[in-house]
Amino acid sequence: MTDGTTSVGPSGEDAIRTEIEDPIPRPHPSSILPAPLRIAVLMGGANTERNASLSTGTAIARALRWVGHGVAAVDSAQSPAIPGEDPLASFLTAEVDEEHVAETPIAPTVAAPPDLDALARVRAQQEDGVLAPGLLPILRAADVVFVTVFGDEGESGRTQRFLDEHGIVYTGPTPDVCELTFDKARTKEVLADHGIDTPAWHVVRRDHIEEDLAGLSVPGPWIVKPVAGGSTIGLSKVEDPAELPAACEKAKAEDRDVLIEEYVEGRDLTISALGDRVFAVVEPLTDRELYDYAAKYTPGGSRKEVPAELPPGKTEEVRQLTGEVHRILGIGDATSRADFKLTEDGRLLFLETNPLPGMAARSSYPLSVGAEGVTFPELCEEIVARALRRAGRSLTDPAGSH
Repeated sequence: MTDGTTSVGPSGEDAIRTEIEDPIPRPHPSSILPAPLRIAVLMGGANTERNASLSTGTAIARALRWVGHGVAAVDSAQSPAIPGEDPLASFLTAEVDEEHVAETPIAPTVAAPPDLDALARVRAQQEDGVLAPGLLPILRAADVVFVTVFGDEGESGRTQRFLDEHGIVYTGPTPDVCELTFDKARTKEVLADHGIDTPAWHVVRRDHIEEDLAGLSVPGPWIVKPVAGGSTIGLSKVEDPAELPAACEKAKAEDRDVLIEEYVEGRDLTISALGDRVFAVVEPLTDRELYDYAAKYTPGGSRKEVPAELPPGKTEEVRQLTGEVHRILGIGDATSRADFKLTEDGRLLFLETNPLPGMAARSSYPLSVGAEGVTFPELCEEIVARALRRAGRSLTDPAGSH
């Protein structure tokens, strides 16, 4: 989309914001799929990544409607407004006029994640802890479900297993892949066994913090974060060993084990993959000490260089590593976004990967893909097409008949 390096963020020019930051180009010529589909975009959830999920789901639903698909925007934590309504009534194709389209999709703008107690009350009402009552008929009526639920509901494989049990076609990786990649320690262990460099780490069990900290041999300073989770929620940088217990308590807020990782100075890099294709390198930049939740989701908290300006050979090296990570973890014909640290001496260290990456207005995944000329609607449709092909469905008549 651009030939040179582009700074995407609050300081970017209006033209750049329209071209890269807004995932819905105006106007878009046509759909790349042979026929309109009914697509349920499953978003929201009852976990601390709810805001990020709603932002991503909103962007995807708008993009797919823009090119003519009937889209149901389904909040997995919220029952239908009209109980018992015909599921087909949820698939809307109407689109607003061009002048009424916002510059960017709705994005979370609060630094604090949702309240845990409120989320727990909602979770208690969900089917299998992943779906509010009354939503299943809508998902069954869809040709494909576009999964954008994050956290333990969507990224651990629970939602995918639920959909498999009901014979519903969905986007993204399999439940087993989600279960593996959601666990940062298991992911690092698998990749380290395949020769991928990663910072030293130590796992602290949520109910044995004092005991497990006694066995810590990783040199400080440290990054402390939940062993499972995303959006950098619960993340801390710790230099004083006396502060480790408090950081572990913060990281285990959602009753999860804790990952203590050696802190490594260097540049943060993130790269997107889709199947066997790897896209542009993105460098998130912030004036904060860490690229944390506030930096990601507070307007003005960060900016992104796309493509990142790297030393000779490093772009291809990190892209190759991203492809290897995608392959080793078995992500296959789905999406992933890998994060690396580039040290001052030129080493590339794997940090983590996410096979359900965010696709909101300022998310790295659509920026990485868009920098190589793929529009956001094209990306969303390609993800849908891959899900249908994986399920052995026709792109022109996915279910035969509804």
